[in-house]
Amino acid sequence: MYTFKKTEKNNKKASEFETKSMLYLLGMRHDSKDIDIITIDCFNDVTGANEEFSKLWDVQSKNHSSLPPSKIGESLLTLYDNFISSINFYEYILFIPKLNRDYLINGSLNVYNYQNIEDKQKKGIEKKLKEKINGNKSDSIPTLFFDFLDRVTFVEDNKSISTYVKNLSQFKNKRLISENIYENIFIEIRNAQTVLKNTYIENETIQHHPSEVLRFKRHITKSKINTLLINRLIGIDVFSFPGVPIPFLPFIVGLDEEEVKDVLQECNENLSRAFFDKNGCKAFWKISEMIIGLITSDLIKDVTQIYIELTLKIGINTSYLTKDTILYMISLIKTGLENDNKKDSLW
Repeated sequence: MYTFKKTEKNNKKASEFETKSMLYLLGMRHDSKDIDIITIDCFNDVTGANEEFSKLWDVQSKNHSSLPPSKIGESLLTLYDNFISSINFYEYILFIPKLNRDYLINGSLNVYNYQNIEDKQKKGIEKKLKEKINGNKSDSIPTLFFDFLDRVTFVEDNKSISTYVKNLSQFKNKRLISENIYENIFIEIRNAQTVLKNTYIENETIQHHPSEVLRFKRHITKSKINTLLINRLIGIDVFSFPGVPIPFLPFIVGLDEEEVKDVLQECNENLSRAFFDKNGCKAFWKISEMIIGLITSDLIKDVTQIYIELTLKIGINTSYLTKDTILYMISLIKTGLENDNKKDSLW
């Protein structure tokens, strides 16, 4: 059994830091591809999980203006509680501002383990953490204390909010989209993340499996964030556009109403399959990026011209992205870039 404790509503500064930690999990780790779901303020500030909940990445984020050893020790408490809990977490991560470099053996690192911290600072960290665990000034060593410290990964925040979003996207040319758009996407994700804390789960329990946490509806799926991301970058709701994008009209001339519906349905289904296919989504991102580049380089080009240039530049080897689907995709992106961004809900 696992009981949820110390859940809270944080201020804007803390919420921003938690959003950074979430985007770090989803887009800036070597194993980010394995993380499918993020729970918010349940097991910890942020916890990543794969679809089966057989692997959990646990994150405590602390945006203190100053982090002396005592504060670091105090900040590790929730991670320690999870380490000795009935749930086996795969990673224990403390997400923090940049530490004083004098605290570190190798100051060039921004991601490191406990062994990179100097002995003098370790003493302060351990003293405070023991106090928090034992509930008094006792210097007795808590259960699995040093095993826990050896499992902690320290991650320093040293990037702008736009960088966290850029790393989540799979566009190679990061300058293709303005900084303002990336920053607005970050704010939108942060606000949606904060809304999830409006429910009260203090002292609620799960009995058998970590996946039971889903019933509290305090989670975000990677697919929803990726959908939001691509819609904002392209400037239009790619997967449920109402009606026919005007640049696509020449390609359905002569078709009756049912035939038009069939074409649109097939194109929408193909786009969804291409985007949400873990193995094929790279092609979707690559083609989207190239289409944006081709459109913005010459806004007068029509859809057929863009399609010809695209196919000359790139070999399209996914069965989902048929000629009609790509023509439809070009039409959508062209419409999106020509109009103001239209917001939809992340949830």
